[in-house]
Amino acid sequence: MQASPSPNPEHDWNEPMAERINNSILCALLSAGAIGGLSGQVMAQHAGDIGLRAADGGLEVYGPIGADEDTDGVYLATFGDTGFEGYTPNPGFDALPGSFAPGRIGFNALSGLMRWDPATTSWLAPSDVEERLSISFITLQTMIEDEAVEGFDLAIQPDGGWHRHMNFELLSGASGTRMNGIYRFDLVLYATQGLEDSEPFTILFDYNADPQDVDDAIDSMYENAPCLGDIDGSGTVDGGDLTTLLAEWGQLSETADLSGDGFVGGEDLTILLGRWGACDQ
Repeated sequence: MQASPSPNPEHDWNEPMAERINNSILCALLSAGAIGGLSGQVMAQHAGDIGLRAADGGLEVYGPIGADEDTDGVYLATFGDTGFEGYTPNPGFDALPGSFAPGRIGFNALSGLMRWDPATTSWLAPSDVEERLSISFITLQTMIEDEAVEGFDLAIQPDGGWHRHMNFELLSGASGTRMNGIYRFDLVLYATQGLEDSEPFTILFDYNADPQDVDDAIDSMYENAPCLGDIDGSGTVDGGDLTTLLAEWGQLSETADLSGDGFVGGEDLTILLGRWGACDQ
C-alpha cells in the first residue's frame, strides 16, 4: 500500500482539513484504514481510546483503554500521528455494546484553548493563545478559541455502544503560524437519555513539543491530585490501605478501585503494592 500523502506546506492552515483533502484521497484513506477516526466507527475497545460507561446515574470516563493505569481524567494525544501535520483523530471515545439506551452523547468545552508556557511552567490563558482547535465529525464542527463553547452530539449506535473518533485539528490565528507546544482542551460529556454529565476531564495535544515540556505539562495536571493507592488518605500507601482493598475485593468500589475498571481485583492489588510507601517518595 502506498504511503499516505503529506499535506502541502502551501495550504492555508486557517482552512479545516476536511475542506482541503480531495474526496478521492479521503475515500482511499478510509478504505485502507489509515485514518480510522474519520469513519466514526471502528472495532470496539480500541486501545488508547477514552473509555466511557454509565455509572451511578451518570456518564463516566476512564482509561485510556489498554493502559496499565487510569490517568485520572488527563489524556494525551499527538498531532500528526496519522501523517497529517496538526491533525489527529485521537483519542476516540469507546463504550461497549449495551452500555446505553437509544439517544445521543455529546461534549461541551469548559474553556478556550490553552497552551503550556515552559518559561513560566504554567498554562497560558485562552486569550493569550492565538491558535484555535477545530473539532469536527462529517458535517458537524465546533471551534475552540478563547472561551467556553457548546459542542455537538452524536447518536448512540444501534447496539448500545458509542465508539466515535472526531477530527481534531490545530489551526493558526492571524499570524498564519502554529506554535510548537502542548495544547489543553477541558471538556465534559453529556447525554440526552437523562444521565448526569461526566466529571470534567482534559485532553492534552502534543504539537511537536519538547519531551520535557510534555512531561512538565502532564505533571502540572496532578499537582493537587490524591496519591494513587493511599485509600485512607494517610499520606502513605501501607497496611491500612491493603486491609481496605482486601475487604472490598470483588466488589464495586469508588475508593479501592485503583485501576478504574469498575471493581476491586488483582490489578488494583498490583497498583497498590507498586505504590507502597510514602506518597512523596
